[in-house]
Amino acid sequence: MSVHERVRCWRLLVACARHAAGLAGAREVGVAAALIDDWAGAERRASAHGLLPWLARALASSGMTGAACAPLIAAAGAESARTLGQVRRLADLCTTLERAGIPALPYKGPVLSLQLYGDVALRQSVDLDLVVPLARYADARATLLALGLPPRGGHSKRQERTLFAWLGHAPFGRGADFVELHWRFADRRFPFALDLERALARAHMLRVGGNTLPVLADDDLLVVLAMHGARHLYERLEWLAGVTRLLVTHRGEASRLVAHAESLRARRTLMVSVHVAGRILGFPLDDDLRRVLASDPESEAIGTAMAAELEAHVLRDVPLLEGAALQRRYAELLDTRADRARLYVHAALDPTARDHEAIALPDALVPLHHVLRPARLAATYMARAVTPRRA
Repeated sequence: MSVHERVRCWRLLVACARHAAGLAGAREVGVAAALIDDWAGAERRASAHGLLPWLARALASSGMTGAACAPLIAAAGAESARTLGQVRRLADLCTTLERAGIPALPYKGPVLSLQLYGDVALRQSVDLDLVVPLARYADARATLLALGLPPRGGHSKRQERTLFAWLGHAPFGRGADFVELHWRFADRRFPFALDLERALARAHMLRVGGNTLPVLADDDLLVVLAMHGARHLYERLEWLAGVTRLLVTHRGEASRLVAHAESLRARRTLMVSVHVAGRILGFPLDDDLRRVLASDPESEAIGTAMAAELEAHVLRDVPLLEGAALQRRYAELLDTRADRARLYVHAALDPTARDHEAIALPDALVPLHHVLRPARLAATYMARAVTPRRA
């Protein structure tokens, strides 16, 4: 894809995200789409950013359904069919867990699409996510196994406890039948204070297919989505659209929303997300929001940097942050020095699935990764420090 085509495609993606966020109509997408020559590339990028359903719907409403767009519209139809299958699978999961007396809250996936956009088919989902209490995790795990969803990758209970503890969820299923079972809403490096009991107490019920399911309260959802999107550097524009959609819905409530984020120890994450939404999607800041944001001027600099990094990644293939640079960015997103220190401790000591890939241990010895990880990281960074001097 040429540089000019990349720019045109980026503008199309931004128009789709603005449409999803409630900042623009389908006409803006149609105007951007009229400049596209490489429709195969546009389809790939729209899918990668979770915006294929929005693009297809906008093209249909604009009358752009010719041969060039036909494969894209067909791909969006296939995604919709897959989403309906996910809704049926989710109903089976929630019904079975309820019968077993296991509290569960659907998170992301088609339920989030319905909650944000009023339609289960407007959000692409790779997997289904369920949050259960840590005390009932073993029971929920057994339920997934009974429903034909084995540990993805064949991990054992011990490996889950050791290698997924930092992440707060473990993957199950085969192929496209993919479920993540969570016991936290954010990975352990982020001191996120929302637990399932509190979330369920504030949840409201939503009709999904033939089932009534609990969903996060909007203010909880906003902070959770901002935490998730920022952790992934907003590499999918639909994540940013979802956060922005809630900001648009609750315009005029900035002080309350930021105070709620602060109570969950995620104030800066939300404020940075607002700045990213302003830079990328043109989300307009009203006076109330400007006053709140002015209390943390550093959040604007971080949001500006994240927006620039995302654009550079899409337009010029500049890699997103990783390794130590990514940990520093995560630290910038946290509210206090104590939280930043805690993040670095967890980043250094918590073993991950990658550690298991690097050094495979027998199941009984998996806890040794707690010792091996800091040693392996120290060796890696020491080698990186020495290599330039040798060169």
